[in-house]
Amino acid sequence: MLGYVKPDRAELRIKEYELYRGIYCSLCNALGSNYSPAARLLLSYDFTLAAMIRLASAQSSCDFEIKHCPFNPAKKCSFCKRESELDYCAHIIIIITYYKLIDNVKDRGFFKKLAALLLLPVISLMHKKAAKKAPDAERIIAESMKNQADIEKNENCSLDEAAHNSAFATGKILSAGFEGENAEKLDSLGYLLGRFVYLIDAADDLEDDIKKKNFNPFMREFPSLDSDESKKAFAARAEKALNLTQGRLLEIKDTIEFRRFGTIIDNILSGGLDKSADAVIRKYRNPGAEREKTFTVK
Repeated sequence: MLGYVKPDRAELRIKEYELYRGIYCSLCNALGSNYSPAARLLLSYDFTLAAMIRLASAQSSCDFEIKHCPFNPAKKCSFCKRESELDYCAHIIIIITYYKLIDNVKDRGFFKKLAALLLLPVISLMHKKAAKKAPDAERIIAESMKNQADIEKNENCSLDEAAHNSAFATGKILSAGFEGENAEKLDSLGYLLGRFVYLIDAADDLEDDIKKKNFNPFMREFPSLDSDESKKAFAARAEKALNLTQGRLLEIKDTIEFRRFGTIIDNILSGGLDKSADAVIRKYRNPGAEREKTFTVK
């Protein structure tokens, strides 16, 4: 996940935001304790939601304690005591990062490829440990990345085909360890969340991908964005795809009884995704305009 899945902070109560920060800090701590202080830099909002959804769906309690931040000892943070769950999510972060770097090495962009080559030796060492700790996740992510590479060889593949592998892996990651109907619902939720993230990332990168001749599933319909009209047409197309995916995502979410963090998850999957999508779509709908830095009071 790539930073698009974050809360609408203005709509969260202080207590809710502190709980969200507690999961974020706990996951940061899990990365540092399992791998290295440098691994903390790999954390993003997207993985925080994944950890929160899994913690919200677990049968056992989710207690917090106040401790000094290992990264900044002068600061106190809330830490979740469900260490095994957080460790699992930390392993996922390392595995995904490793395969993303492998993919970036093949990228046409010089600086992106160079950064990947510099980071890869360090992440490879972490990956060996993560693959042993979470072998099922390693298998699923590795297969999904391989299948994705095969799909991207076909420039005429559909949005559904292009988004499937990322969505499939996200569904399996969210539902791993759960059983029955609960697992099926989490799998569906993860699938749609992964699809949304894939589509919004593709939409965000379309202009750069056209220039660099990188694969992008939207290029089949929009091989160029050389006019304001083409950009506005693409904005409408991308917005429709994202709205349909988010709508189905919210329908699945409403069928799941989260034992905790329900209002925070609601906030992220509704208002949070809305804001992320709007920020990406706006640059095409209003060419030349900066991404929104203001808000409207209704």
